[in-house]
Amino acid sequence: MRFLCLHGHGTNSQILKAQLDPLLARLPSDWEFEFLDGEMNAEPAPGVESIFPGPFLCFHGEPVPDDVQRAVNLVKEVVLEEGPFDGVIGFSQGAAVAATVIAHEAKLNPHQELFKVAIFLSSTGPFDLSAGRLRLAYEGTVDDLKIDHYDALDGGSLVPDDGTDWKTDYRSIGVIQEFQARRSHLSDLGQQSIDVLLRYHSSVHGVLINIPTVHVVGFKDDYADQGRDLAAICDPKISQVVTHDGGHQLPRDLRTVTKTAEAIQWAVDRMLFHN
Repeated sequence: MRFLCLHGHGTNSQILKAQLDPLLARLPSDWEFEFLDGEMNAEPAPGVESIFPGPFLCFHGEPVPDDVQRAVNLVKEVVLEEGPFDGVIGFSQGAAVAATVIAHEAKLNPHQELFKVAIFLSSTGPFDLSAGRLRLAYEGTVDDLKIDHYDALDGGSLVPDDGTDWKTDYRSIGVIQEFQARRSHLSDLGQQSIDVLLRYHSSVHGVLINIPTVHVVGFKDDYADQGRDLAAICDPKISQVVTHDGGHQLPRDLRTVTKTAEAIQWAVDRMLFHN
């Protein structure tokens, strides 16, 4: 078994390797794990800078179409040039990028899988590269927000208003809330706008990922809903969700690490049986 491993926002491949050590120690010794660095600089993730050296990296910043597409292209290029890989393991943003790649490729090439199994650890929500983009336009404060939906990632025309409340829609609420939270300390934003992607959601898309998956979600994780939403677009017959009492982190307690390792082995067994 050979896995590609994708780190979270504001960390790097070496940090992820250290974070995964307790888990990887409980997986078969002949499995291989290759770690990929994101290409963009980022502010260090909370609690990381005092323990690990930089550089601190991410696969994309705000979910603008060009940056997310570049992250997807990076993963695809690595798979094509250094693969094949049997599976992918991602933490946080790395998990979301992995899910974005898998779901997008399933639409484009349904009979050609880049990965045969996927492990999503504390995942944030994956982005839909085929649903156009939202333009978030501010005239002053974060409360003064105008939202328009365009039908393409680059250019495209304005989609007629169909009554969708993008501030509460499952595909956009998290993106907008996260964007506003990062700017909540600013009393006056001035005039500015940003184009962002919509997220996948089971209420709209149904099941998109049809390979064995494992989802690790913390009850105290601020992004737990996004992790559960990702699980909901994966085939439930070949999916397992492992929960723990922690937050947005890789659990290191023996119980959760053991359960996660067992779930990964289960998913690999399903993969081998499926093939």
